[in-house]
Amino acid sequence: MFDQNSAFSMLQESLDSLARSGTIKQPIKIQPTTRLLGPESSLDSLGFVTFVTDIEDRMQLKLDKECYLVLNEIAQFNVNSPSLTADVLTRYMVKLAAD
Repeated sequence: MFDQNSAFSMLQESLDSLARSGTIKQPIKIQPTTRLLGPESSLDSLGFVTFVTDIEDRMQLKLDKECYLVLNEIAQFNVNSPSLTADVLTRYMVKLAAD
C-alpha cells in the first residue's frame, strides 16, 4: 500500500540521494511544509527537475507502473503563482498511485 508516509519516505530518500551526489548542496530534512518549488524553495530549478525525475523513477519501481508527476494536475498548484510543498506533493503522489 502506498500511503502518505510512504510518499514522504520516498521524498526523503530522493533528497538524500541528491545531496550525496552533489546535485543539491545541503541535505534537506523533509517536513510537510518544506517548499520544493516557488519562493523560498529548498531546491533550485535543476535540483527540482532532477528531484521530480527521480521521484517518477522511484514510483515506477515501487508501483510497477508508469508514473508521471504533472504539476497542472495537482489541485493546489497554481501555475500563475507556482508554489509546491511536500505535503501537497505527497497527497498527489498517493492519488497517482491509486489511479
